Amino acid sequence: MSELELLKKAIACHTAGNLKKAEQIYLQVLDQEPDHPDAIHFMGVLAYNAGNNDAAIAYLKKAIKLMPSNAGCFNNMGNVFQQQEKYQESLKWYEMAVRINPGHKMAHNNIAVAYLNLGNLDKALASVERSLVLDPDCAETYNNRCEIFRSMGDNDNALAAVNKALSLSPDMVSAHWNRALIWLSNGNFQDGWPEYEWRWRRPATQNRAFAYGTAWRGEDVKGKTLFVYEEQGLGDTLQFIRYLPMLRNLGARVVFETGPALTRLVAENPVYDRLLVGLKDVDTRPVDRFDFHVPLLSLPHILKTKIETIPNKIPYLSVDPALCRIWKNRLSKDASFKVGLVWAGRPLHKNDRNRSISLSMFNPLGNIDGASFYSLQKEKHEKWTDMDTSAFFEKDLGPEISDFADTAAIMENLDLIISVDTSVVHLAGALGKPVWTLLPFAPDFRWLLDRDDCPWYPTMRLFRQPSPRAWAPVFEQIVSALEQLVDKKECRLALDLT
Repeated sequence: MSELELLKKAIACHTAGNLKKAEQIYLQVLDQEPDHPDAIHFMGVLAYNAGNNDAAIAYLKKAIKLMPSNAGCFNNMGNVFQQQEKYQESLKWYEMAVRINPGHKMAHNNIAVAYLNLGNLDKALASVERSLVLDPDCAETYNNRCEIFRSMGDNDNALAAVNKALSLSPDMVSAHWNRALIWLSNGNFQDGWPEYEWRWRRPATQNRAFAYGTAWRGEDVKGKTLFVYEEQGLGDTLQFIRYLPMLRNLGARVVFETGPALTRLVAENPVYDRLLVGLKDVDTRPVDRFDFHVPLLSLPHILKTKIETIPNKIPYLSVDPALCRIWKNRLSKDASFKVGLVWAGRPLHKNDRNRSISLSMFNPLGNIDGASFYSLQKEKHEKWTDMDTSAFFEKDLGPEISDFADTAAIMENLDLIISVDTSVVHLAGALGKPVWTLLPFAPDFRWLLDRDDCPWYPTMRLFRQPSPRAWAPVFEQIVSALEQLVDKKECRLALDLT
């Protein structure tokens, strides 16, 4: 078989997703001609597809040396760095691609994505518009346009863009996912929750396999056993565990599975009939002794939740009183207004660069007389912890916290929790504690839009950025609001002493 025939066969396998077979044939081509530029280029793309970034870079560098005027090689090199979240580096390669070929529509599209991830929304929008001029019928580009408008806080234009994407590609999973987030953010739960079920088709979503039992879609469960399991982050579990009593009210026997970080806390709350401890990549269920199974975040859809019917009876979680006393003894005995702080979430979270805050941003709070601050930050992420915690906090409790039961017990001894959008705010809200949540300009769907209260948590107050990455105005509001709270407590204490 000739090199050309082999190359065509390899590309066909590659396109079909048979990466192993494609690699074998590409290597056959390279056996015949070690410097075959197209085979080297496509081996780089294949390595990128397989997540082998080092090999991808090596192949693509060689391909670029052999084909310095091939814009596709530069574009694919940008994709490798984009995959590693090295957006500035990816941008450099994409821009080289469009210098070689100004009509390279995907390079313009990729430039838009890079600028979006770098937070330069105006340049992102300009690049996506250039891509649409070159190809006005590209669903992926309209979907990217949607994400840019969402980041700009323009949900109307975002919805129009994603609807256009779906008109061009009706089964585009990422577009359905984006539309779900827009609808839910807008408070359109009727359409949003069903659309949210598209998450199960996303590559990042792990589907669980069950030998027995049926996926629950809302059938009568009276007298039946229903297995409910976690599927996303800890905050999601804390938010949606409120639905378990509703299942029991329907007559179901509820078997609930949660991870080790929440086990001790959940065990204190009889919202289930049986509790299982789930371990990552391990099936801890001895047998499938249930009639139905359902992921936790599908419950709002199945139970037809609207904003008016959110189950918000607070608190719906409680803490072991003995544990609360233990933590009370570890806190200061003075009568100060005690505030717990969290400034950063998981670094691997997709939106971490927008939601986490440098600890030094909280410095103005330290000037408020009568307030003392306690760190509830379990992990000190170097990127965000830019000052000595001992210089600011009455006590850094993070190293002493073993799980969410400890965090909850600490919260019960505090007057207020202030935190970025992490699982901590969900815990505080579930406990009915006063909590102030600091939100980026384009927040997660659950916080809705243009309101400072939260229908999920009656004791929560939302502080929103007025523009992307503008935290300074948020902290001006927080300082003013906290001064008022501290003054109120001092007034109450003074009245009690008279």
